Amino acid sequence: MTDVPRDARPPPRRDFTTGPDALGGMGVAGEADAPMPLPDPPLPFNRILLAVGLLSLPPLALCGAALWLGWLPLEAAALAAAGLLLYYALLARRHARAIYDLRNFADGLIGGDRPLPASARLGNPAFRDLGYAIARLYRAKRDRTDEMGRLVQARDGVLDAVPDPVFALDRQGRILGANLAAVESFGAVIGRDATLLFRQPAIVAAVESVLTNGEARATATLSLAPPVEREFTVAVQRLQSVAPDGTCAVLTLHDVTALRRAEQTRVDFVANASHEIRTPLTTLLGFIETLQGPAKNDPAAQALFLDIMQGEAQRMARLVEDLLSLSRIEQHEHEHPTTTLALGPLLERVIAGLQPQADQRRSKIRLTLDGSDTVIGSADELVQLAQNLIVNALKYGKEGGVVTVTVTRKPAAPPAMPPPTFGVIAMTICDDGEGIPREHLPRLTERFYRVDPARSKSQGGTGLGLAIVKHIINRHRGSLRIESDVGKGTCVYAYLPAAERG
Repeated sequence: MTDVPRDARPPPRRDFTTGPDALGGMGVAGEADAPMPLPDPPLPFNRILLAVGLLSLPPLALCGAALWLGWLPLEAAALAAAGLLLYYALLARRHARAIYDLRNFADGLIGGDRPLPASARLGNPAFRDLGYAIARLYRAKRDRTDEMGRLVQARDGVLDAVPDPVFALDRQGRILGANLAAVESFGAVIGRDATLLFRQPAIVAAVESVLTNGEARATATLSLAPPVEREFTVAVQRLQSVAPDGTCAVLTLHDVTALRRAEQTRVDFVANASHEIRTPLTTLLGFIETLQGPAKNDPAAQALFLDIMQGEAQRMARLVEDLLSLSRIEQHEHEHPTTTLALGPLLERVIAGLQPQADQRRSKIRLTLDGSDTVIGSADELVQLAQNLIVNALKYGKEGGVVTVTVTRKPAAPPAMPPPTFGVIAMTICDDGEGIPREHLPRLTERFYRVDPARSKSQGGTGLGLAIVKHIINRHRGSLRIESDVGKGTCVYAYLPAAERG
Protein backbone atom coordinates (compact mmCIF):
# COMPACT_ATOMS: atom_id res chain seq x y z
CA MET A 1 0.00 0.00 0.00
CA THR A 2 1.29 3.46 -0.85
CA ASP A 3 0.27 6.81 0.62
CA VAL A 4 -1.88 9.24 -1.27
CA PRO A 5 -0.03 12.58 -1.56
CA ARG A 6 -1.41 15.18 0.85
CA ASP A 7 -1.96 17.72 -1.96
CA ALA A 8 -4.05 15.26 -3.96
CA ARG A 9 -7.21 16.08 -1.93
CA PRO A 10 -8.20 18.99 0.34
CA PRO A 11 -7.38 18.44 3.98
CA PRO A 12 -8.68 17.50 6.44
CA ARG A 13 -11.33 15.37 4.72
CA ARG A 14 -9.99 12.27 2.91
CA ASP A 15 -11.90 9.57 1.08
CA PHE A 16 -11.66 5.81 1.08
CA THR A 17 -10.90 4.13 -2.25
CA THR A 18 -11.11 0.51 -3.32
CA GLY A 19 -7.59 0.12 -4.61
CA PRO A 20 -4.73 -1.08 -2.40
CA ASP A 21 -2.51 1.83 -3.46
CA ALA A 22 -5.00 4.59 -2.73
CA LEU A 23 -6.07 3.66 0.77
CA GLY A 24 -4.52 6.56 2.65
CA GLY A 25 -7.72 7.78 4.25
CA MET A 26 -9.36 8.39 7.51
CA GLY A 27 -9.49 5.12 9.34
CA VAL A 28 -6.75 3.59 7.15
CA ALA A 29 -3.83 5.97 7.43
CA GLY A 30 -0.67 5.87 5.38
CA GLU A 31 2.74 5.22 6.84
CA ALA A 32 3.62 8.92 7.16
CA ASP A 33 0.62 9.90 9.23
CA ALA A 34 -0.30 6.58 10.81
CA PRO A 35 -0.32 6.33 14.58
CA MET A 36 1.94 3.89 16.35
CA PRO A 37 0.60 0.32 15.86
CA LEU A 38 -0.92 -1.33 18.87
CA PRO A 39 0.76 -4.46 20.26
CA ASP A 40 -0.61 -7.71 18.84
CA PRO A 41 -3.20 -9.25 21.13
CA PRO A 42 -2.71 -12.90 22.07
CA LEU A 43 -4.38 -15.39 19.75
CA PRO A 44 -6.97 -17.83 21.15
CA PHE A 45 -4.94 -21.09 20.78
CA ASN A 46 -7.88 -23.27 21.80
CA ARG A 47 -9.76 -22.08 18.72
CA ILE A 48 -6.65 -22.59 16.55
CA LEU A 49 -6.35 -26.16 17.80
CA LEU A 50 -10.02 -26.75 17.10
CA ALA A 51 -9.63 -25.37 13.56
CA VAL A 52 -6.52 -27.52 12.98
CA GLY A 53 -8.36 -30.58 14.19
CA LEU A 54 -11.37 -29.96 11.94
CA LEU A 55 -9.21 -29.19 8.87
CA SER A 56 -6.85 -32.13 9.31
CA LEU A 57 -9.53 -34.71 10.16
CA PRO A 58 -10.26 -35.81 6.53
CA PRO A 59 -6.60 -36.21 5.40
CA LEU A 60 -5.69 -37.94 8.67
CA ALA A 61 -8.57 -40.32 8.12
CA LEU A 62 -7.24 -41.07 4.63
CA CYS A 63 -3.75 -41.69 6.03
CA GLY A 64 -5.20 -44.05 8.62
CA ALA A 65 -7.18 -45.92 5.96
CA ALA A 66 -4.10 -46.24 3.74
CA LEU A 67 -2.12 -47.55 6.73
CA TRP A 68 -4.90 -50.05 7.61
CA LEU A 69 -5.14 -51.27 4.01
CA GLY A 70 -1.36 -51.64 3.80
CA TRP A 71 -0.92 -49.06 1.12
CA LEU A 72 1.53 -47.07 3.29
CA PRO A 73 4.08 -48.22 5.81
CA LEU A 74 3.75 -46.94 9.40
CA GLU A 75 6.71 -44.59 9.12
CA ALA A 76 5.38 -42.97 5.93
CA ALA A 77 1.85 -42.60 7.39
CA ALA A 78 3.18 -41.03 10.59
CA LEU A 79 5.38 -38.64 8.61
CA ALA A 80 2.46 -37.63 6.37
CA ALA A 81 0.18 -37.05 9.38
CA ALA A 82 2.81 -34.89 11.12
CA GLY A 83 3.35 -32.84 7.95
CA LEU A 84 -0.38 -32.31 7.52
CA LEU A 85 -0.81 -31.22 11.14
CA LEU A 86 2.10 -28.78 10.85
CA TYR A 87 0.77 -27.34 7.57
CA TYR A 88 -2.73 -26.84 8.88
CA ALA A 89 -1.44 -25.36 12.15
CA LEU A 90 0.60 -22.73 10.28
CA LEU A 91 -2.29 -22.03 7.90
CA ALA A 92 -4.83 -21.69 10.74
CA ARG A 93 -2.52 -19.47 12.77
CA ARG A 94 -1.94 -17.13 9.83
CA HIS A 95 -5.63 -16.78 9.01
CA ALA A 96 -6.56 -16.44 12.68
CA ARG A 97 -4.04 -13.63 13.06
CA ALA A 98 -5.51 -11.79 10.05
CA ILE A 99 -9.09 -12.27 11.27
CA TYR A 100 -8.41 -11.10 14.80
CA ASP A 101 -6.32 -8.17 13.55
CA LEU A 102 -9.28 -7.12 11.41
CA ARG A 103 -11.57 -7.39 14.39
CA ASN A 104 -9.25 -5.23 16.50
CA PHE A 105 -8.87 -2.86 13.56
CA ALA A 106 -12.66 -2.38 13.43
CA ASP A 107 -12.80 -1.83 17.18
CA GLY A 108 -9.94 0.66 17.00
CA LEU A 109 -11.65 2.74 14.31
CA ILE A 110 -14.20 3.83 16.92
CA GLY A 111 -11.47 5.71 18.77
CA GLY A 112 -9.91 7.34 15.69
CA ASP A 113 -7.76 6.62 12.64
CA ARG A 114 -5.91 3.30 12.52
CA PRO A 115 -3.58 1.78 9.89
CA LEU A 116 -4.74 -1.37 8.13
CA PRO A 117 -2.99 -4.33 9.87
CA ALA A 118 -0.05 -5.80 7.99
CA SER A 119 -1.49 -9.31 8.39
CA ALA A 120 -4.50 -8.22 6.31
CA ARG A 121 -2.68 -5.76 4.03
CA LEU A 122 0.09 -8.15 2.91
CA GLY A 123 -1.67 -11.48 3.21
CA ASN A 124 -4.71 -13.00 1.58
CA PRO A 125 -6.40 -10.54 -0.86
CA ALA A 126 -9.76 -11.52 0.61
CA PHE A 127 -8.73 -10.19 4.03
CA ARG A 128 -7.33 -7.03 2.43
CA ASP A 129 -10.63 -6.39 0.64
CA LEU A 130 -12.48 -7.04 3.88
CA GLY A 131 -10.32 -4.42 5.62
CA TYR A 132 -11.07 -1.90 2.87
CA ALA A 133 -14.79 -2.61 3.25
CA ILE A 134 -14.64 -2.12 7.02
CA ALA A 135 -12.82 1.18 6.56
CA ARG A 136 -15.31 2.43 3.95
CA LEU A 137 -18.22 1.42 6.16
CA TYR A 138 -16.69 3.24 9.12
CA ARG A 139 -16.03 6.35 7.04
CA ALA A 140 -19.59 6.39 5.66
CA LYS A 141 -20.99 5.97 9.16
CA ARG A 142 -18.84 8.76 10.56
CA ASP A 143 -19.69 11.09 7.68
CA ARG A 144 -23.37 10.43 8.33
CA THR A 145 -22.89 11.08 12.06
CA ASP A 146 -21.01 14.32 11.32
CA GLU A 147 -23.76 15.43 8.97
CA MET A 148 -26.40 14.65 11.59
CA GLY A 149 -24.40 16.65 14.13
CA ARG A 150 -24.25 19.64 11.77
CA LEU A 151 -27.99 19.40 11.15
CA VAL A 152 -28.67 19.29 14.90
CA GLN A 153 -26.44 22.33 15.47
CA ALA A 154 -28.18 24.20 12.66
CA ARG A 155 -31.59 23.29 14.11
CA ASP A 156 -30.54 24.42 17.58
CA GLY A 157 -29.22 27.68 16.16
CA VAL A 158 -32.52 28.37 14.41
CA LEU A 159 -34.54 27.56 17.53
CA ASP A 160 -32.30 29.74 19.72
CA ALA A 161 -32.97 32.64 17.35
CA VAL A 162 -36.72 32.29 17.93
CA PRO A 163 -37.78 34.85 20.59
CA ASP A 164 -40.59 32.64 21.91
CA PRO A 165 -39.89 29.74 24.32
CA VAL A 166 -39.98 26.36 22.52
CA PHE A 167 -39.93 22.93 24.24
CA ALA A 168 -39.52 19.45 22.74
CA LEU A 169 -41.63 16.77 24.48
CA ASP A 170 -41.54 12.97 24.49
CA ARG A 171 -44.55 10.64 24.73
CA GLN A 172 -44.66 10.98 28.53
CA GLY A 173 -44.62 14.79 28.42
CA ARG A 174 -41.00 15.11 29.58
CA ILE A 175 -38.98 17.99 28.18
CA LEU A 176 -36.17 16.68 25.96
CA GLY A 177 -35.01 20.03 24.61
CA ALA A 178 -35.55 23.76 24.97
CA ASN A 179 -34.35 26.81 23.07
CA LEU A 180 -32.49 29.77 24.56
CA ALA A 181 -35.65 31.81 25.21
CA ALA A 182 -37.16 28.92 27.18
CA VAL A 183 -34.05 28.50 29.34
CA GLU A 184 -33.86 32.25 30.03
CA SER A 185 -37.54 32.37 31.04
CA PHE A 186 -37.85 29.12 33.01
CA GLY A 187 -34.29 28.05 33.90
CA ALA A 188 -33.02 24.45 33.67
CA VAL A 189 -35.99 22.50 32.31
CA ILE A 190 -34.44 19.49 30.53
CA GLY A 191 -35.86 16.26 31.95
CA ARG A 192 -38.76 17.92 33.78
CA ASP A 193 -42.40 17.11 33.18
CA ALA A 194 -44.05 19.91 31.19
CA THR A 195 -47.32 19.66 33.12
CA LEU A 196 -45.47 19.94 36.44
CA LEU A 197 -43.40 22.88 35.17
CA PHE A 198 -46.43 25.03 34.37
CA ARG A 199 -48.96 23.50 36.81
CA GLN A 200 -52.08 24.90 35.20
CA PRO A 201 -55.10 22.77 34.20
CA ALA A 202 -55.35 24.29 30.74
CA ILE A 203 -51.73 23.34 29.94
CA VAL A 204 -52.22 19.81 31.31
CA ALA A 205 -55.33 19.34 29.18
CA ALA A 206 -53.57 20.61 26.03
CA VAL A 207 -50.55 18.34 26.51
CA GLU A 208 -52.70 15.27 27.25
CA SER A 209 -54.97 15.89 24.27
CA VAL A 210 -51.97 15.73 21.94
CA LEU A 211 -49.84 13.04 23.61
CA THR A 212 -52.63 10.78 24.86
CA ASN A 213 -55.69 11.45 22.72
CA GLY A 214 -53.79 11.81 19.45
CA GLU A 215 -54.96 15.30 18.50
CA ALA A 216 -52.71 17.10 16.03
CA ARG A 217 -52.78 20.47 17.81
CA ALA A 218 -54.08 21.99 21.03
CA THR A 219 -53.95 25.53 22.43
CA ALA A 220 -54.24 27.05 25.89
CA THR A 221 -53.42 30.19 27.88
CA LEU A 222 -50.68 30.40 30.51
CA SER A 223 -50.61 33.10 33.18
CA LEU A 224 -47.58 33.58 35.44
CA ALA A 225 -48.02 35.00 38.90
CA PRO A 226 -46.49 38.23 40.28
CA PRO A 227 -44.11 39.90 41.00
CA VAL A 228 -43.96 40.19 37.19
CA GLU A 229 -47.22 39.04 35.67
CA ARG A 230 -46.86 37.51 32.21
CA GLU A 231 -49.35 35.88 29.90
CA PHE A 232 -48.67 33.43 27.07
CA THR A 233 -50.69 31.67 24.43
CA VAL A 234 -49.61 28.02 24.36
CA ALA A 235 -49.60 25.76 21.30
CA VAL A 236 -48.87 22.01 21.53
CA GLN A 237 -48.17 20.50 18.09
CA ARG A 238 -47.78 16.77 17.44
CA LEU A 239 -44.97 15.76 15.04
CA GLN A 240 -45.80 13.55 12.07
CA SER A 241 -43.01 11.14 13.02
CA VAL A 242 -41.08 10.57 16.22
CA ALA A 243 -37.57 12.07 16.16
CA PRO A 244 -34.53 9.86 16.91
CA ASP A 245 -34.23 11.38 20.39
CA GLY A 246 -37.87 10.53 21.19
CA THR A 247 -39.37 13.95 20.50
CA CYS A 248 -42.97 13.55 19.38
CA ALA A 249 -44.48 16.98 20.15
CA VAL A 250 -43.44 20.65 20.35
CA LEU A 251 -44.79 23.10 22.91
CA THR A 252 -44.50 26.79 22.01
CA LEU A 253 -45.22 29.82 24.18
CA HIS A 254 -46.06 33.17 22.61
CA ASP A 255 -45.80 36.15 24.94
CA VAL A 256 -48.97 38.29 24.75
CA THR A 257 -48.24 40.25 27.92
CA ALA A 258 -47.91 43.57 26.12
CA LEU A 259 -51.16 42.99 24.22
CA ARG A 260 -53.09 42.04 27.34
CA ARG A 261 -51.69 45.00 29.25
CA ALA A 262 -52.66 47.35 26.45
CA GLU A 263 -56.18 45.99 26.63
CA GLN A 264 -56.22 46.33 30.41
CA THR A 265 -54.89 49.86 30.14
CA ARG A 266 -57.79 50.82 27.91
CA VAL A 267 -60.24 49.26 30.36
CA ASP A 268 -58.64 51.09 33.29
CA PHE A 269 -58.68 54.34 31.40
CA VAL A 270 -62.38 54.05 30.70
CA ALA A 271 -63.23 52.92 34.24
CA ASN A 272 -60.98 55.25 36.27
CA ALA A 273 -59.63 58.04 34.11
CA SER A 274 -63.06 59.00 32.85
CA HIS A 275 -64.20 59.36 36.46
CA GLU A 276 -61.15 61.45 37.36
CA ILE A 277 -61.51 63.68 34.32
CA ARG A 278 -65.28 64.18 34.73
CA THR A 279 -64.99 66.58 37.71
CA PRO A 280 -62.50 69.10 36.23
CA LEU A 281 -64.17 68.83 32.86
CA THR A 282 -67.57 69.63 34.41
CA THR A 283 -66.00 72.56 36.24
CA LEU A 284 -64.47 73.89 33.03
CA LEU A 285 -67.75 73.61 31.15
CA GLY A 286 -69.61 75.37 33.96
CA PHE A 287 -67.19 78.30 34.04
CA ILE A 288 -67.18 78.57 30.27
CA GLU A 289 -70.98 78.86 30.29
CA THR A 290 -70.75 81.46 33.06
CA LEU A 291 -68.15 83.48 31.14
CA GLN A 292 -70.33 83.33 28.05
CA GLY A 293 -73.41 84.41 30.05
CA PRO A 294 -73.67 86.27 33.38
CA ALA A 295 -69.95 87.08 33.71
CA LYS A 296 -69.53 88.11 30.11
CA ASN A 297 -68.89 91.73 31.07
CA ASP A 298 -67.45 91.16 34.58
CA PRO A 299 -63.61 91.47 34.44
CA ALA A 300 -63.14 90.51 38.12
CA ALA A 301 -65.23 87.34 37.76
CA GLN A 302 -63.47 86.52 34.50
CA ALA A 303 -60.03 86.73 36.15
CA LEU A 304 -61.16 84.53 39.04
CA PHE A 305 -62.80 81.97 36.80
CA LEU A 306 -59.84 81.83 34.43
CA ASP A 307 -57.48 81.08 37.33
CA ILE A 308 -59.75 78.22 38.45
CA MET A 309 -60.05 76.92 34.89
CA GLN A 310 -56.27 76.97 34.50
CA GLY A 311 -55.86 74.89 37.67
CA GLU A 312 -58.46 72.34 36.50
CA ALA A 313 -56.87 72.12 33.05
CA GLN A 314 -53.44 71.57 34.60
CA ARG A 315 -54.91 68.83 36.79
CA MET A 316 -56.28 67.05 33.71
CA ALA A 317 -52.96 67.45 31.93
CA ARG A 318 -51.11 65.88 34.88
CA LEU A 319 -53.61 63.04 34.94
CA VAL A 320 -53.21 62.32 31.23
CA GLU A 321 -49.41 62.54 31.53
CA ASP A 322 -49.37 60.07 34.42
CA LEU A 323 -51.67 57.67 32.57
CA LEU A 324 -49.46 57.74 29.49
CA SER A 325 -46.35 57.24 31.65
CA LEU A 326 -47.94 54.30 33.44
CA SER A 327 -48.98 52.75 30.13
CA ARG A 328 -45.43 53.01 28.72
CA ILE A 329 -43.94 51.39 31.81
CA GLU A 330 -46.46 48.55 31.81
CA GLN A 331 -45.87 47.73 28.15
CA HIS A 332 -42.16 47.10 28.85
CA GLU A 333 -42.46 45.80 32.41
CA HIS A 334 -41.52 42.24 31.38
CA GLU A 335 -38.26 43.44 29.74
CA HIS A 336 -35.19 43.54 31.98
CA PRO A 337 -33.17 46.82 32.02
CA THR A 338 -29.50 46.24 31.19
CA THR A 339 -27.86 49.64 31.76
CA THR A 340 -25.43 50.12 34.64
CA LEU A 341 -25.70 53.50 36.38
CA ALA A 342 -24.90 55.23 39.68
CA LEU A 343 -27.79 56.39 41.85
CA GLY A 344 -25.83 59.19 43.56
CA PRO A 345 -25.47 61.61 40.61
CA LEU A 346 -28.99 60.77 39.47
CA LEU A 347 -30.49 61.65 42.87
CA GLU A 348 -28.44 64.83 43.07
CA ARG A 349 -29.99 66.03 39.79
CA VAL A 350 -33.50 65.11 40.97
CA ILE A 351 -33.04 66.94 44.29
CA ALA A 352 -31.67 70.02 42.52
CA GLY A 353 -34.74 70.08 40.28
CA LEU A 354 -37.10 69.80 43.26
CA GLN A 355 -35.34 72.44 45.37
CA PRO A 356 -37.80 75.25 44.39
CA GLN A 357 -40.70 73.09 45.55
CA ALA A 358 -38.87 72.36 48.81
CA ASP A 359 -38.20 76.09 49.29
CA GLN A 360 -41.90 76.84 48.94
CA ARG A 361 -42.58 74.59 51.94
CA ARG A 362 -39.42 75.77 53.72
CA SER A 363 -38.27 72.13 53.79
CA LYS A 364 -34.85 70.54 53.36
CA ILE A 365 -33.83 67.46 51.35
CA ARG A 366 -30.82 65.57 52.70
CA LEU A 367 -29.01 62.95 50.62
CA THR A 368 -26.76 60.29 52.20
CA LEU A 369 -24.77 57.73 50.21
CA ASP A 370 -23.57 54.75 52.22
CA GLY A 371 -21.27 52.56 50.14
CA SER A 372 -21.70 51.48 46.52
CA ASP A 373 -24.64 52.98 44.61
CA THR A 374 -24.31 51.23 41.22
CA VAL A 375 -27.48 49.53 39.99
CA ILE A 376 -28.88 47.97 36.81
CA GLY A 377 -31.74 50.10 35.57
CA SER A 378 -33.28 52.66 33.27
CA ALA A 379 -32.15 56.21 34.07
CA ASP A 380 -35.38 57.88 32.94
CA GLU A 381 -37.56 55.53 34.97
CA LEU A 382 -35.40 55.78 38.08
CA VAL A 383 -35.54 59.59 37.82
CA GLN A 384 -39.33 59.36 37.70
CA LEU A 385 -39.34 56.95 40.66
CA ALA A 386 -37.18 59.28 42.76
CA GLN A 387 -39.22 62.35 41.77
CA ASN A 388 -42.54 60.73 42.69
CA LEU A 389 -41.30 59.56 46.08
CA ILE A 390 -39.54 62.82 47.03
CA VAL A 391 -42.50 64.94 45.85
CA ASN A 392 -44.84 62.82 47.99
CA ALA A 393 -42.51 63.27 50.97
CA LEU A 394 -42.49 67.05 50.45
CA LYS A 395 -46.29 67.23 50.07
CA TYR A 396 -47.18 65.11 53.08
CA GLY A 397 -44.24 65.95 55.34
CA LYS A 398 -44.21 68.83 57.80
CA GLU A 399 -43.92 72.30 56.40
CA GLY A 400 -40.39 73.35 57.30
CA GLY A 401 -39.45 69.71 57.91
CA VAL A 402 -36.73 67.46 56.54
CA VAL A 403 -36.93 64.80 53.82
CA THR A 404 -34.07 62.28 54.08
CA VAL A 405 -32.89 60.28 51.07
CA THR A 406 -30.49 57.44 51.88
CA VAL A 407 -28.78 54.95 49.55
CA THR A 408 -27.43 51.83 51.28
CA ARG A 409 -26.00 48.56 50.01
CA LYS A 410 -27.58 45.36 51.37
CA PRO A 411 -26.03 41.88 51.07
CA ALA A 412 -29.39 40.12 50.78
CA ALA A 413 -32.71 40.92 49.10
CA PRO A 414 -36.05 41.12 50.91
CA PRO A 415 -38.30 38.04 50.62
CA ALA A 416 -40.56 39.60 47.96
CA MET A 417 -37.65 40.25 45.60
CA PRO A 418 -36.04 37.71 43.21
CA PRO A 419 -32.53 36.82 44.49
CA PRO A 420 -30.04 39.17 42.78
CA THR A 421 -26.55 38.18 41.72
CA PHE A 422 -24.60 40.93 43.48
CA GLY A 423 -26.90 41.97 46.32
CA VAL A 424 -29.22 44.97 46.41
CA ILE A 425 -29.11 48.75 46.69
CA ALA A 426 -31.76 50.18 49.04
CA MET A 427 -33.03 53.70 48.36
CA THR A 428 -34.97 55.06 51.36
CA ILE A 429 -37.08 58.24 51.35
CA CYS A 430 -38.48 59.34 54.73
CA ASP A 431 -40.57 62.33 55.77
CA ASP A 432 -41.58 63.68 59.19
CA GLY A 433 -45.26 64.21 58.41
CA GLU A 434 -48.48 62.98 60.00
CA GLY A 435 -47.99 59.39 58.86
CA ILE A 436 -50.50 56.98 57.33
CA PRO A 437 -52.83 54.62 59.26
CA ARG A 438 -51.73 51.00 58.84
CA GLU A 439 -54.98 49.85 57.23
CA HIS A 440 -54.23 52.04 54.20
CA LEU A 441 -50.67 50.77 53.59
CA PRO A 442 -51.51 47.65 51.50
CA ARG A 443 -53.55 49.73 49.04
CA LEU A 444 -51.27 52.72 48.54
CA THR A 445 -49.92 51.45 45.20
CA GLU A 446 -53.36 50.90 43.69
CA ARG A 447 -54.32 53.23 40.88
CA PHE A 448 -56.31 56.29 41.95
CA TYR A 449 -56.27 55.19 45.60
CA ARG A 450 -55.96 58.11 48.03
CA VAL A 451 -55.87 58.14 51.83
CA ASP A 452 -57.33 61.67 51.84
CA PRO A 453 -58.88 62.36 48.41
CA ALA A 454 -59.66 66.00 49.14
CA ARG A 455 -56.14 66.79 50.33
CA SER A 456 -54.58 64.88 47.45
CA LYS A 457 -56.59 66.73 44.83
CA SER A 458 -55.98 70.09 46.48
CA GLN A 459 -52.23 69.47 46.23
CA GLY A 460 -52.43 68.41 42.58
CA GLY A 461 -52.16 64.65 43.11
CA THR A 462 -53.51 62.25 40.49
CA GLY A 463 -53.55 59.07 42.56
CA LEU A 464 -51.09 57.41 40.17
CA GLY A 465 -47.70 58.35 41.63
CA LEU A 466 -47.13 55.23 43.75
CA ALA A 467 -48.71 52.99 41.09
CA ILE A 468 -46.05 54.25 38.67
CA VAL A 469 -43.36 53.63 41.30
CA LYS A 470 -44.58 50.06 41.84
CA HIS A 471 -44.44 49.20 38.13
CA ILE A 472 -40.98 50.75 37.75
CA ILE A 473 -39.78 48.61 40.66
CA ASN A 474 -41.36 45.50 39.12
CA ARG A 475 -39.64 46.12 35.77
CA HIS A 476 -36.30 46.44 37.56
CA ARG A 477 -36.93 43.14 39.40
CA GLY A 478 -36.83 44.99 42.69
CA SER A 479 -39.07 45.35 45.71
CA LEU A 480 -41.06 48.17 47.32
CA ARG A 481 -41.89 48.48 51.03
CA ILE A 482 -43.78 51.26 52.82
CA GLU A 483 -43.65 51.81 56.58
CA SER A 484 -45.55 54.50 58.44
CA ASP A 485 -46.58 55.40 61.98
CA VAL A 486 -49.25 57.98 62.67
CA GLY A 487 -47.59 61.11 64.03
CA LYS A 488 -44.06 59.93 63.15
CA GLY A 489 -43.92 60.07 59.36
CA THR A 490 -43.56 57.66 56.47
CA CYS A 491 -40.59 55.79 54.96
CA VAL A 492 -40.58 54.21 51.50
CA TYR A 493 -37.92 51.57 50.75
CA ALA A 494 -37.09 50.88 47.09
CA TYR A 495 -34.78 47.86 46.61
CA LEU A 496 -32.93 47.56 43.30
CA PRO A 497 -30.47 44.87 42.09
CA ALA A 498 -26.84 45.93 42.41
CA ALA A 499 -24.68 45.94 39.28
CA GLU A 500 -21.45 44.72 40.91
CA ARG A 501 -20.12 43.07 44.01
CA GLY A 502 -19.60 45.24 47.08
